[in-house]
Amino acid sequence: MRVELELTVKRLNREPEKIVFSAKRMFNAGWVGSDRKALQHHIDELAEVGVAAPKNIPTLLALGNHLLTHSRHIQVHGPQTSGEVEWVLLWHHGEILVTVGSDHTDRKLESVSVAKSKNMCLNVIARDLWPYEEVKDHFDQLQLRCTVTRSGKVSLYQEDRCGAILPPEYWIEDLYKRLGGLEDGLVLFSGTIGTVEGLVAGDGYDFQLHDPVLNRTLGHGYTCEVMAGAIETF
Repeated sequence: MRVELELTVKRLNREPEKIVFSAKRMFNAGWVGSDRKALQHHIDELAEVGVAAPKNIPTLLALGNHLLTHSRHIQVHGPQTSGEVEWVLLWHHGEILVTVGSDHTDRKLESVSVAKSKNMCLNVIARDLWPYEEVKDHFDQLQLRCTVTRSGKVSLYQEDRCGAILPPEYWIEDLYKRLGGLEDGLVLFSGTIGTVEGLVAGDGYDFQLHDPVLNRTLGHGYTCEVMAGAIETF
């Protein structure tokens, strides 16, 4: 399936560059805490909603490329879904680009199958990107942040440094071995950081990736519409 997104690459001291990114393969990492405490926090919050840890930690899940979007609005099956902020790598014309995204997940289905729960929802990314080479040397200092909106009230949902989870180089090496190469059109979602108060199903999510070294920020947000009116649900 052909999936194309119009995006903007923002390079240091250069004019913004418009690109058309063609997504071909997408993977979502999971259980990616870089230390045992952070990892256990994520294991515990998922266990609270009936999600057991996978056999392999960290893990990697394949998603359909049609699930990638930069829309400001998505539809979901039922009220038990939620987003989670992650850094995202995209391979385009021989270059690795980085942005921020939300791996939206169906929490009801997640207790049955994590892989299927990820493929039930869209993966949302920001429209703007940076060249990975510009942040590679201080990537662990980049900051992820996400807020959730519930009944009109906005609250902090997630906040931590990228150093709290496995670095891009880990997955770049892993994917190279797993796929036999890294081709244009590849998308990788990093896996997420811990939450402030557990998993929260909200009406919308706003997320950002902040670079304190170069003093710049990528951000995006979206609202969620629960589909209604059907005779059958799952």
